[in-house]
Amino acid sequence: MNSPTAQNIESDLTGLWKTEQDSRLPQSGVRRIYTTNLVAYASDHEDGYRVEGILGDLVQYHPGRYILVRPAADTTEAPLRYYVSGRCLSWADPEKRVCCDMVKLVAQKEIIENLYGFTFSILVPDLPVEFWWPGDMPYYNSFFEHMAEQLNRVWVDSSKFKDPVQSVGRLAAFWHKRYPKTNLADMNWIRIQRWQALIAELFDGEWAKYLKDIKQVTIEYGEGSTPLRSFYLASWLAAQLGWRHQRPRISNLSEPLIFEGPNGQVEVVLKPVPAPDNRADRIFAVGIMTEGEQPAIFTVVRDEDPHLVIARSEINHQLAFSRVVTFEHLHSDDVLAIGLKHFEGDLVWKKTLQMAGSILVHPDMSLEERRKI
Repeated sequence: MNSPTAQNIESDLTGLWKTEQDSRLPQSGVRRIYTTNLVAYASDHEDGYRVEGILGDLVQYHPGRYILVRPAADTTEAPLRYYVSGRCLSWADPEKRVCCDMVKLVAQKEIIENLYGFTFSILVPDLPVEFWWPGDMPYYNSFFEHMAEQLNRVWVDSSKFKDPVQSVGRLAAFWHKRYPKTNLADMNWIRIQRWQALIAELFDGEWAKYLKDIKQVTIEYGEGSTPLRSFYLASWLAAQLGWRHQRPRISNLSEPLIFEGPNGQVEVVLKPVPAPDNRADRIFAVGIMTEGEQPAIFTVVRDEDPHLVIARSEINHQLAFSRVVTFEHLHSDDVLAIGLKHFEGDLVWKKTLQMAGSILVHPDMSLEERRKI
């Protein structure tokens, strides 16, 4: 293996595709396509295999340059090693393939701390740069800090946070102050967008008038987990409908959330229910009750078949709307593929995170200021 320099990596990639081209028929076409740069950081050797597999699946949606950074398995390995590989896709014409690169950097932990400069040197220029942090939210990590300061967008997955409430509270409090030019994205936000769409559909057109009369929202989730997706959904409703949280800040999500709506108090209950599988944090049902001259109930509920969801509304005890929607399970590559379709900042997500931050106990920012000590 050549020494780990940007020039050697580019040379090896060029040689890789030249060999690939020569091994094909003369009329074959191998085109290297780049739509984005995506850097991923795996916290340990085992997680590196998981993340590498996800990146390999993601290539089919967004061809680009993928860079995986992970620590060495033990301290006897070289300070820094690299591996290059290619991913090719054939759609309509198997003789014309779209190909892109994957670079894996394996380093000792003390090297990774300062590997951000080297990582920048092997990016494809003039393309967006995304950074995926798939593990627990770090309190302080030099690599994370420098990437977040200089890239276009950082992806986190709050389903992997060891303390979701505290970590989301921290993100809400400091992200846009510390990294004002870098968009923050959460894979859990992508996972609940189908629920958002169905709820919005229930209040479409003539039913929009019932929004101001909402009095209670119940969101069911799998017991034994922190209901972060449910909390995001509640925060989204509050942010979109102009509700205000004026009660004391909370440190856990077991008690009802009380908001002030346009026509008085609104109660949101996050209710645990028995989970049929180990994906406990999934949302299983949303129920919205309104008061007024014509009381109404709007529901989105998973069917006994977990791949089906039923959306329905009852106005004044009469069925007004009902339809069944297919909900396939989204794997991590599916979630990222959806998120990467839209590069611009998500203002709705930003408002939702701000709302979440106004509900959760505010973190000790003096500790944040001393995070580098």
